[in-house]
Order: sequence, then C-alpha cells, then structure tokens
Amino acid sequence: MAAEVNVEAEAIGPDERAFREHIAGARFLAGVTHGEWRIDAELAWPVVIFAVAAAPRKNAPCEYGLRSDLAGYPFQAPTSTPWDLERAEPLAPERRPKGHRVGHVFRSDWNGGTALYAPYDRVALDGHANWKLEHPRYAWETTRDVAWFLSVIHDLLNDDDYEGV
Repeated sequence: MAAEVNVEAEAIGPDERAFREHIAGARFLAGVTHGEWRIDAELAWPVVIFAVAAAPRKNAPCEYGLRSDLAGYPFQAPTSTPWDLERAEPLAPERRPKGHRVGHVFRSDWNGGTALYAPYDRVALDGHANWKLEHPRYAWETTRDVAWFLSVIHDLLNDDDYEGV
C-alpha cells in the first residue's frame, strides 16, 4: 500500500507552513479570542493583512491594519505597511496612529511609509544593523513568531503614549 501524500502540505513552502502552524497555536488564537488581533483577509501568501485593536481615542479607529510580507518567515522578520482596511491601500499619513513612540514606529516620512520604523520590521532592521544590540527586547529573532510581533504592535496601540490619529 502506497503512503498517502498530503498534497496541500507539499504545495506550500516552509515559511508558509511555519506561519500556518503558528496561527493555529494557542498564543495566536488567544489574541484572536481576546479581540487583540485578527487576520483581515484571505491569505495571499506571502502577504497577510492583519487588523490590530487600538485603545479607544476620540475620532480614531478601533483597529489598524498592517499589510505584512512574511516571505522567509520566521527566519526573516515580517515587513509591514500600515494599511487602510476599508480602502485596501496604504494608510494615509494623516490617518496613521500618533504619539511619541507610536508615531515614530508608524511614521510616513521614512522609506515612503511602506514599513514600520522598528527593529521587528525586516526593512528597518536591515537598514539598522545596530538595532539588534541596542534594542534586543524588540529585535526580531528567528525564535519569535507572529503572535509575538502582533502583541508588540497591540501593546503599542494600547499604551498611554497612543494619542489616536
């Protein structure tokens, strides 16, 4: 008798397989259950659109989108563009979250606003090799997963520093 082959498992690469395992894990699902984050649209690997809940602020949305490229995951950090969930396009500068630290991460004046300015974003980390040593708590490591990444963003958007838009 021939061994059964899981065609779907063979059709996806190791990065997508790792991602799918992580989003089926307790940590990711706990964040979904608690309303902290969710996947906003059907997967179009390696791009995944996440929605991350934000603290209530006057005239501000209850969540922000991130269009994340996860190619090479988890060996490479995600790179994420702040995303307008309603319009399915990059989030306009005037609609980005504000605050000292929050505004710094979501800035639109760096790299054309197409990546987060933080050591957990692939594009930013590649351009700032010193960040791994200067910000080890927030620098992407291969042992981290998407739930860790989303929890950092969620914490940022629910900190007293977050001012809304």
